[in-house]
Amino acid sequence: MKYPDAETLIQKFQLTSYIIHRQTEGITNEESVVQPPVRGNCMNWILGHLLTERNFVLKLLGYEPVFTQAETERYQRESEPVTGYKDGLPFDQLMAKLELSQQLIEEGLKKITHERLAEMAEAGTRKDPVGAIIAYIHWHETYHTGQFELLRQLAGKNDKVI
Repeated sequence: MKYPDAETLIQKFQLTSYIIHRQTEGITNEESVVQPPVRGNCMNWILGHLLTERNFVLKLLGYEPVFTQAETERYQRESEPVTGYKDGLPFDQLMAKLELSQQLIEEGLKKITHERLAEMAEAGTRKDPVGAIIAYIHWHETYHTGQFELLRQLAGKNDKVI
């Protein structure tokens, strides 16, 4: 299975991190929990969900997760929506954890060997090379990153940041 090299993975995570930062600039805790009028989740839940996936990348890179087990359970797939700002973590804490995860992912990918990227690892019920798993998790991150633009507008920010 083919997957990007470490430098390309770094660039991909930098891009989504940049977009998330731009789309969440000026968002308050209260604005982060505005629910879309259709089935979906608020910014708070989406950012927490992305951090649960980044936890998995960090583990593959040999780092401690940025989320505790309880925090991971709160934001994992199929978990209940965050419907109030006290229902999830404060948004500024989520943003700080995003920044920390970004630093660690970049650090880990700068040190990763080609052999480690090719090493087989388990991801749910699948077994794939570490590089393919990280690339898939990043693809998942891009899917959710695009949701921030609409959620920013629903939160009342009548602007275009990208």
